[in-house]
Amino acid sequence: MPRSPETLIEVFRNFRVVDAVDIFLVALVVYQGLVLMRQTRAISLLKGVGIVLLAVLVTTWFPTFNWLVSRLILPGTIALVVIFQPELRLALERLGRGDWISNMLDRVSVDERQWVINEVVDVVEDFSEKRIGALMVLQRHSTLMDITRTGKTINARVSAELLATIFQPQSPLHDGAVVIRGDVLVAAACVLPHSESPSISATTGMRHRAALGLSERTDAVCVVVSEETGGISLAVEGSLSPHLEKMQITERLMALFESEREQRHFFFWRK
Repeated sequence: MPRSPETLIEVFRNFRVVDAVDIFLVALVVYQGLVLMRQTRAISLLKGVGIVLLAVLVTTWFPTFNWLVSRLILPGTIALVVIFQPELRLALERLGRGDWISNMLDRVSVDERQWVINEVVDVVEDFSEKRIGALMVLQRHSTLMDITRTGKTINARVSAELLATIFQPQSPLHDGAVVIRGDVLVAAACVLPHSESPSISATTGMRHRAALGLSERTDAVCVVVSEETGGISLAVEGSLSPHLEKMQITERLMALFESEREQRHFFFWRK
């Protein structure tokens, strides 16, 4: 039954600032949890949990089967804690490092982002023509502190000239990946985790495996240039898009970072 205007006025009259803060904090926790789960296998597992709970409700008419399913809930909960152990550890590490705060405060203008993408695409096209292997990581929401620690700190503004110098075959920083945060090249010669997916072809190169491995664990965007073929690939969200042209990779990168900017604007009132 719909509430009368007088009742709604009374509800708003009793609404306190503390209540608004309480609602905001709950929404923030739920949102950060969903962002974390989106990058992991948690969504699939939660679907399985939902099916089990639904089975418990539906099978109330079948006492024996309902009893059996109900007894699986407790050991299933314990099993979930064990299965989710890497995700829980990652969430606690991010909370301890304050990653969610840095993501809220991090500001990169549209012009700066366009500059970075143009510089990356220009040098990647040059690498492709000269068959120079390269692996570049563009950070988004997920912080990559563990990755940058494995390389050499650079902390310089991104430019095609800097990237060309780093990835010259004679350069000591040629092997490994560079990590770009905003418009800053944070580190070079970084080691990335390799993908262990059984669906990867045996002919897939080590750079591509590394790009896939990082994209499976984080929301970072990885740009790869093959040393053997000169082909340009893009790895994001555990998927590899090979043989991209300059226009294609530019459009993909712009779309990925534009969607990120809109998402942050929606949840944190950012422009």
